[in-house]
Amino acid sequence: MPIDMESLEIGAEYVRDTLAPLLGYKSRQAISRGIVTPVDENIIILFVTKIKQKSDTQYHDYFIEEGLLHMEGETSHTNDKRIINAEANKDLIYLFYRDIHHTPFKYYGRAFLVDYKQYSDKPSIFILSTSVNQALSASALSTEQNKTNSVEINFIADEEGATKTRIHVSYERSIKNRTKAIEIHGTTCKACGFKFNEFYGEDLANNFIEIHHTVPLSELKEGTSINSLTDLVPLCSNCHSMIHRRRNRVMTVVELQSIIKAQKYSSK
Repeated sequence: MPIDMESLEIGAEYVRDTLAPLLGYKSRQAISRGIVTPVDENIIILFVTKIKQKSDTQYHDYFIEEGLLHMEGETSHTNDKRIINAEANKDLIYLFYRDIHHTPFKYYGRAFLVDYKQYSDKPSIFILSTSVNQALSASALSTEQNKTNSVEINFIADEEGATKTRIHVSYERSIKNRTKAIEIHGTTCKACGFKFNEFYGEDLANNFIEIHHTVPLSELKEGTSINSLTDLVPLCSNCHSMIHRRRNRVMTVVELQSIIKAQKYSSK
């Protein structure tokens, strides 16, 4: 019988002895590992413990911020590719998490891969989100970083031996603000109507969109509150570049829309 993860209550606490029969296993030993991949199921179940027993491998697993998890893969690297290719293979990832060993796990439901760094000589690092919109926001931000070599926010520390992943939760690059903006405005470019999914296909684009600050960051005072409804706008990469094209000021979205409309009219 297929495993029914939807029958579990998000936010509820479970112990392995209780979970084993619910997941179709005879005993807790079958799910005693940190990463469980049931046979013939498109399911990856993560059991993550922040503070582990001294006898266990001391993986560095913790929530960077609410809903954004830093997890190290197995030293054997057995399931690295399975996690990395989860979306392409239509595998669903489910998360159980606890702060300390020998306590119940809290069930978070679906988890979504945001970023990763694969290693062969040490545990790979995975950044996962418990919110699909947060995952889209964080993933888009990671893509922007790779494109611009930005170091303002680092999901994954590059320094050898680093045990912490630093994430600067501030107004200028707040994932929470970006997540809210996507919830409000969606992932269609507000200037030209471009949709990454339609053009590049959902497998590659995965609802990618860049988020534009209507008030330039350089003009904001430290601690300024951002209104995701009025201060943040989804733009495609081209429109985001063009709106910043003038050296003396940042154009408004309405101005850019007028330019795009005029160009379409003149080309007819």
